Amino acid sequence: MKNHEIIGFSLLLFYALIVSFFAWNIHFEEDITKLIPSGEKQQTLKKILKEADFSDKLILSISTESDEVNPDSLVKYANEITGILKNDYSDYVSEVKGIIPEKDLTQIYNFVYSNLPIFLDEGDYEQIGKRLYPDSIHRRFESGYRQLLSPTGFVTKDYFLKDPLSFTNLGLAKLQELQVGDDFSIYKNYLITQDRKSVILFLDPVYPSSETNKNQDFIDSLDATVKLLNEKYTNVEASYFGGVLYSLANANRIKKDIQLTMGIAVSLLLLLLVFFYRKIYVPLLLFLPSLLAGISAIAALSIFKGSVSSISLGIGAILLGVTLDYALHILTHFRNNNNIENLYRDISKPVLMSSLTTAIAFLCLIFVRSEALNDLGIFAAISVLLSSVFSLILIPLFYHPGPQNASHSTFLDKIAGFDYSKVKTLVVTILVIFVVSIFFFNKVEFNSDLSKLNYEPDNIKKLEQEVETLAGRSGKSVYMVTYGNSVDEALSQNSRLYEQLQEFKNEELITNFSSIGGVIHSTTTQDLKIENWDNFWTVSKADSLKENLDDVSSAFGFRPGTFGEFYDLINKDFKTIGLDDYKNAGSLYLNDFISEGEGLATVTSTVSLEKDKAEEFVSYFQDEPGVFALDRQAMNENFLGNLKGDFNRLILISIFAVFMVLLISYRNFEISLFTILPIVITWICALGIMAILKIEFNILNIIISTFIFGLGLDYSIFITNACLNEYETGRFELKTYQTSILISVITTLLGMGALIFAQHPALRSVSIISIIGVLTAVSVSFVIQRAIFRKLVLNRVKIGKSPLYFKKLGDYKGRISKSESEKLYHKRAILDNYRYKSIYSEVRKNFRKIREKNLRISRYIENGESITVINSGYGIIPLFLSYKFENSAIHAYENDVEALNFARGTGRSKIANIAFYSYTEELPETKVYVIYGNFYQEGILKELILKQADKVIFIDSEFPTRWLLDVNFEIVYRQNNIKVLRRAE
Repeated sequence: MKNHEIIGFSLLLFYALIVSFFAWNIHFEEDITKLIPSGEKQQTLKKILKEADFSDKLILSISTESDEVNPDSLVKYANEITGILKNDYSDYVSEVKGIIPEKDLTQIYNFVYSNLPIFLDEGDYEQIGKRLYPDSIHRRFESGYRQLLSPTGFVTKDYFLKDPLSFTNLGLAKLQELQVGDDFSIYKNYLITQDRKSVILFLDPVYPSSETNKNQDFIDSLDATVKLLNEKYTNVEASYFGGVLYSLANANRIKKDIQLTMGIAVSLLLLLLVFFYRKIYVPLLLFLPSLLAGISAIAALSIFKGSVSSISLGIGAILLGVTLDYALHILTHFRNNNNIENLYRDISKPVLMSSLTTAIAFLCLIFVRSEALNDLGIFAAISVLLSSVFSLILIPLFYHPGPQNASHSTFLDKIAGFDYSKVKTLVVTILVIFVVSIFFFNKVEFNSDLSKLNYEPDNIKKLEQEVETLAGRSGKSVYMVTYGNSVDEALSQNSRLYEQLQEFKNEELITNFSSIGGVIHSTTTQDLKIENWDNFWTVSKADSLKENLDDVSSAFGFRPGTFGEFYDLINKDFKTIGLDDYKNAGSLYLNDFISEGEGLATVTSTVSLEKDKAEEFVSYFQDEPGVFALDRQAMNENFLGNLKGDFNRLILISIFAVFMVLLISYRNFEISLFTILPIVITWICALGIMAILKIEFNILNIIISTFIFGLGLDYSIFITNACLNEYETGRFELKTYQTSILISVITTLLGMGALIFAQHPALRSVSIISIIGVLTAVSVSFVIQRAIFRKLVLNRVKIGKSPLYFKKLGDYKGRISKSESEKLYHKRAILDNYRYKSIYSEVRKNFRKIREKNLRISRYIENGESITVINSGYGIIPLFLSYKFENSAIHAYENDVEALNFARGTGRSKIANIAFYSYTEELPETKVYVIYGNFYQEGILKELILKQADKVIFIDSEFPTRWLLDVNFEIVYRQNNIKVLRRAE
C-alpha cells in the first residue's frame, strides 16, 4: 500500500463505506431478557416478561401529619394536581389512577349488582345466611331507614331499595383487592387511607424508565409543580416515588462519574501517548483499527443475523479496549525498529496469535446459554481478529517513527528495560500470593442481586419507604403471574391462585395481596358460582326471605312490592360475562392485571410480605404449573446463578481452546503450557485476592473478567515471544516488549481503573476487577513467567545445558542419553540445543538427512585434531563433532547471519571448544577441513587447506578436488556423496 498509496487509500475508503452501510442497517434490540439464560423454564419467563405489564408507576401521596387538617384539604390539593397532570403533563403521563368519578361508582355498583353471584364466594354465603333471620333483617332496616332520613338519603335511596340487606356490598368488597391492602376507602372519589391523612394517586408514565432524557424533563417539571403546591397548601404536602427516580439517579450518577474519571483519564492518556510516540496524531491512529474492526463486526452481524442486542454492543464497547493493545504493540516495536520487514518478522506472529487466542476466548461465550452474551462473543471475536489485521496494515502505513537514532528514551523505556524476574523479593511475593490464593480462589461469592449494582441515594430510599408504606407496599413485593394459551385459561389458573393467596394471608405468611381473582373469573368458574347461587336460593328460602322482609318493612311504613327489584335479583337467571363486560364496568384498571399476546395470556397479582418470608413463599410455587412467582431478587439469583455456572464452564472451555491454538502456533507442548500457565496463575491469584478482600462477582464484572483474560493472554504471548527471541538470537529484546505491555497496562488503568473513583457501584465494581486483574496479569508475566523461562531455559543454556522439557525429565537413569544409539549419533544432545527454537523442526529434518554422514566422516577424524567446518548452517555438524571429539577445537564458518546467530546461541557453544565465524579471513589454520555443500570462493579455501590441512572431507559438495590430488592428497573414501582425502606421507 505504501508503494501504491492512491489504490491503497481508495480500497480503504471503499471498504469503510461498504461496512458502514451494512452496519447502519442493523436492528438493535433493547430487550433485557436477552441476558436470561435459555432453557424451557427460562423461555417461559421471557414470554411472561414480554407480555405481562410490569410498568413502573409513580405513586403520588398527598399527606398531612396534623390531626387538625380536614380530609377536604387533601381532596382540594388532589383536585388541583390531577387537573394540572391531565392538562399540562399529557406528554409524560398516560393516565392518573386513584380517582374514581361519581358515574363510575354508580356504574361499578350496578355492574356488581347485575352479576352478583360471580362476585361471591363460600364465606359470603355464610354472611348472607346470617342476614336472613328476622332480627338481622330488622337491624338492617333500622340502619337503612336512618340513612334515608339523613341529608344524603337521596343518594342511598336507590341502593337501599335495590338491595336492603346489602348483599352487593359483599361483592364490592372484592374490588378492594384490586389495590393492595384493606387500608383504603373512597372519600369524595379518591383513594384515602383509613386514618384519613393521605390520598394516594398512581401515575402511568408515557416513557419507560430507560428513556432518561424524557423522564428527566418530566421529573424536573413535576418537582417544580409539587414544590409550588406544597407552598400553597398549609400543612399538606405531596411526595412521589417510582422506579424512574432510581433510573434517573443511576443515569445521572454514571454520567457524572464517567465525565469526571474519563475526562481526567483521557487527558492523561493523550498526553502520555503524544509524549511517548512524539506524534500528535498517534491517539487517533491508535483507535482507527479498533473503530474499523468494530464497524466490520456490526456489519457482519447485520448481514448474517439482522439484529443484535444493544446490551451486547454496550458491553462489547468496553471489551474492545483489548483491541487497542495490538496497535500499541505495533507502534512501540515500530518506534524502536523502523524497518518494516523486521517489524513484521518480530511482531506479526505474536499479534496474530494474541488476537486469535483472545477471539477464541470471546467466541466461547456462545456456549453460555444467553442470547445477549452469544451476540457479545461473536461481536468481540470478529472485532479482535480484524483489529489485529487492520493494525498490522494501517500502523506502518500511517506512522512514521523517524530515523532510528532519533528515538528518544523516556521514563517508560527505563522502567521497561529492567528484568524484574531477577528481583527475588518480587518472585517470592507473587509465589506466596499464589500459594495462599490456592486455598481461597474457589471461595469468591457470586452476587446475583442486581439491586446491589444500582446507585440508591439515601433521600430516594427514604422517600421509597415512606410512599410505599402509605400505598400498602411496605416490606417486599412479589409478582405472581398465572399464564395460559388464552385469557380464560390464565383466569382459571388465577382463580386457584387467589384461593391459595387467601389461605396464605389467613396464615399470616403474607401481609396482603392485590389480585383480580375475587373479581374476574374464567367462564368455568363463573358457571360454578352461578350454580352455587341457584343452589343456595331454594324456593322455601326465597319465600321465607320475602315473607320476613315484607313483615319487617311494613313496620317501617314500606308498601308491599317496594322491594320487587330485590326479589327479582334473587330469582334472576344469571349468565356468564366476558372480559369486555368487565372493562366497560368503570374504573377497574384491568389492563394493569391482564395482558394478552400471541399464544400467551397472563394475569398478574402483587403480594406484599416480610422479606424473611419471601424465600419460603416463592418455594411453594417452584413446580406449580401455570404459575410464576417473580421475586426479582430470587429470579436473579436463580437465573444469574445459572449464568455463573456457565461462566465456570466457559473459563475451562476457553483455556482448552486457547491452549490448542497455542499448540498449533508454537508446535510445542512445553512452550504452549508455558504461555497458558501465567493465565492460570493470574486467574487463581486474582480470585484469591478477591476472596480475601471479600470482593464479589456480579453479572457485570464477571463479563469484564473475559476482557482481563484477553489482556492477560496478550501479555503472556508477548513475554513468551520476547524470551524466545532472546533465546534464539541472544539479543535482549525484553525492553521493547515490556514497553508495549506497560503502555497497555497504563491505558487500561487510566481507562477502566480510573472508575475506582466513581460513586456508582456498578462502575466501581468493574474498575476493582479490572485493577486486580490487570496488575496481577502484568506482575505474573513480568516476574513469574520470565523467571520460569530464565530458570528452565536461559540460565541452563548459559552453562551449556539444554532447556528442560518433559521427555528429558522422563529419561530415567539415562536410558536414552546413555544408549548405544545416542553414543553413535548424539541425536538427543544435538537437538536439545535447538529445543523451543523456531527452527527446531527444520534442524530435526536436516539432522535426519545428515546423521549417517556425520557418523561416517567421524571415522576419519581423531580426537584432538583441530577441525574447520565450512558452511556450518545452524551448526549441526560442528555440534556433532564437538560431542564426538571433546578434545578437538572446532571452528565453523557460515555466511548466513541468521543461521550463524542460531548456531552461536546453542548451549553447547557456550562451554565446548567451538568458535563460529562470519568471515573466512578470521578462520585459523586447522588439521581437518569439512566442507558441507558448495563453496564458491575456491581461492580462499585452497589457500587455507594448503597451509596445514592433513584431511579434507566433502559432504554433498560439487567442489572440485582434482587440485588436491596434485598437491599430494589421496582419496581414502568416496561414496554416499561423501569424499574423504588425506595428505599422503
